Amino acid sequence: MHTNTNDPAPAAGGSEAGPAVKRAAKKPSGNLVLKLLQLALGVTQWVAPGTAVRMAALLFRTPLPTKRSTRGAKVPPGVRVEQLPFEDASVTLYHYPAAAHAPRVLLTHGWAGYGLQLAKVGEALSAAGWAVILMDQPGHGRSAGWTGNLQQFSRALRFVGARLGPLHALVGHSMGGAAISHAVVEGLAVDKLVLISAPVSLTDETHAMGKALRLSDRVLADTIAHIEARERVPFETIAATYLAPRIAVPTLVVHDLEDTTVPPAAAQTLVNHLPNPRLHTTSGLGHRRLLKDPGVVGIVADFLGPARG
Repeated sequence: MHTNTNDPAPAAGGSEAGPAVKRAAKKPSGNLVLKLLQLALGVTQWVAPGTAVRMAALLFRTPLPTKRSTRGAKVPPGVRVEQLPFEDASVTLYHYPAAAHAPRVLLTHGWAGYGLQLAKVGEALSAAGWAVILMDQPGHGRSAGWTGNLQQFSRALRFVGARLGPLHALVGHSMGGAAISHAVVEGLAVDKLVLISAPVSLTDETHAMGKALRLSDRVLADTIAHIEARERVPFETIAATYLAPRIAVPTLVVHDLEDTTVPPAAAQTLVNHLPNPRLHTTSGLGHRRLLKDPGVVGIVADFLGPARG
């Protein structure tokens, strides 16, 4: 594998779908769960389309795989765990030891992920003097709840930012990257952003999942309208082409050229629309392994720099 900084990402289309659905979409005959969902929705959308819309909306906000396999992840020595009630669930924070006035950096995971996935990045930033906080979003990791979505991720980030006081930097992986972008545009003040393997279009993601579930165009359109009405956030205001031009702070974009979950064209879209971007690409690390790669960890630490309280 190798890493490059400021390399352009190759042009290719794509979006981010839930990992379980995306894998199943590649091999539908080998996934019994997907076939059962396709069958159930196939019947329901013709007999009771309103019910199909509600079923699809629930599926779209249910992380697959669920948090069962991640909520027991080992907490690094010396890290303090804090749980805060939030909406109908909670958020879990992992506080690394830090000096009293150290600047804070908040790191968040993506869809069906968990905060401790970013522990290697957290350790490097903690060693550089930052007050590091990793975050389990609602319905993920040790947090309460079983559902979530990008809009709620963004609200949770703004809630935590208000609770902790000033944040100097945000790091987001996958859908967490889209969420920190939205949170900043919605008023969460920071000095720097790091977007790792971040998708650029919730609309594309939803269409990909709808295709995997074999939803009709009408039911899919109604499902998107249902989600937008429920969250009061139009999908177009979460797209990178809308958010990125509104992010004035320096932003590091990190993406692997062989990422099959969020294609590398997403990174180029971000770089094309951000006012102050820096691009770092890798090869052979895929969507998640780059979170533990020493080269990636080093480039993030270098971009944020040593903490200055």
